Amino acid sequence: IGQFGVGFYSGYLVADQITVISKAYVDEGNGESKQWKWQSNAVNNEGSFTIYDDSLSKDYVPIQSDSGTRIILKLKEECDEYSGEFKLKDMLRRYSSFITFPIDL
Repeated sequence: IGQFGVGFYSGYLVADQITVISKAYVDEGNGESKQWKWQSNAVNNEGSFTIYDDSLSKDYVPIQSDSGTRIILKLKEECDEYSGEFKLKDMLRRYSSFITFPIDL
């Protein structure tokens, strides 16, 4: 499953819903970059997900750079301890030191 898969799957340990919004540097063919939204719910172990053009969303917020990814976790009620700024920064420092791309909170 790889590092990304294990890390991504572990998000469901603390979240009811995971949303990944991603924008490639350049889409093939037309030279324009499109922003996509992938969303999945862990409720009732449904395993369903949706993928669509994020610009069609009512809550559309464009990624300001040429490319990038935004990951949003809707935390389970019993996991609110992970939403504190100090806890987030500590976990990022501890578990993401090998990532060469900038991470913004």
